[in-house]
Amino acid sequence: MSRVRLRLLEGEACLEARTLWQEVFSEDSEAFTEYYFARKARENRGLVLEGPEGIRAMLYLTPERMRVMGEPLASAYLVGVATRERFRHRGYMARLLQEAAKMLWQEKMPFVFLLPASPAIYTPFGFTYISDRPVWDATLLKKEKLTRMGERDADRLAAFAGAFLEAHKGVYVIHDEAYYIRQAAELAAQNGCIYGLEKDGVLQGICMYTCEDHVPEILEVLALPETEAEFFPRKRETQPAIMARLVCAQAFLSLLRSREEQKVAIALSDPMLPENNGVYLCHMGPEKTEVTRLEGREINPRVPLLSVDVPSLTAAAFGYGSAADRIGLGATPLSPVWIQEIV
Repeated sequence: MSRVRLRLLEGEACLEARTLWQEVFSEDSEAFTEYYFARKARENRGLVLEGPEGIRAMLYLTPERMRVMGEPLASAYLVGVATRERFRHRGYMARLLQEAAKMLWQEKMPFVFLLPASPAIYTPFGFTYISDRPVWDATLLKKEKLTRMGERDADRLAAFAGAFLEAHKGVYVIHDEAYYIRQAAELAAQNGCIYGLEKDGVLQGICMYTCEDHVPEILEVLALPETEAEFFPRKRETQPAIMARLVCAQAFLSLLRSREEQKVAIALSDPMLPENNGVYLCHMGPEKTEVTRLEGREINPRVPLLSVDVPSLTAAAFGYGSAADRIGLGATPLSPVWIQEIV
């Protein structure tokens, strides 16, 4: 039986997985694949498993600069998880996910996220939904009242988005000028563009639009509710969208805040990443949370002890569903979550 080798891809080496990408993600247009490997792939890191014949399985980690409740944070968007068809059902994906988690744990990254093709693929590895996304009706988009915008408008787009997200969202990918320069190219590769809603020369809203295979789709709208309802109507209010998983438990717990000073001990079980297993004493407050790993020390009996698994803790921290009430975390939710990235 041939040996399988794990390899980290960085920079130009990330282009080596293009053949497998085209094979597995055959629904992607040639224009989008060309864009991805010409402008985006080399900015990522990749993990691959390869045999004598080449790459058998892969995943990419796209670095994301985020803000979480006003604070800057480095995270990663997990994309391109794929195994060549004849090598499936051998545990390759499980190994890649575990190796990626170990690597990011060493970097003390609090969490990673993804947009799942099927949630059932990722739930066994501790991923859980943390946010829903609106579903807009692109067929009703009032293009005649909108302005097509692009790279030349990146500064204006970033100024509007930065102020809007800071005012209305708690967890989001930073939308700066570089972000909109990339997005303009990415949307163009999907036969789309950025639309802006202007009034007297002032931006009132931003819409990310695609039309691959003549199927129009709105990926994101930034606008106040009354403006959104008039110019960017919804087809359905929301649907589950982004899944996430805590990576470094101590770093993740340090993100939590509470309105009042309180202490809680969290006994965490993490089958995929045993480096996280243990009991963490969290001293939470409005401004910061100090986290101490107890390493066998006794817990003060007056401190509440919560025994949780990774999905429950992740969902509770982001305030998704009933998890926060169910486990009694007592922290202020990291929300609203606004992650609309597709790749």
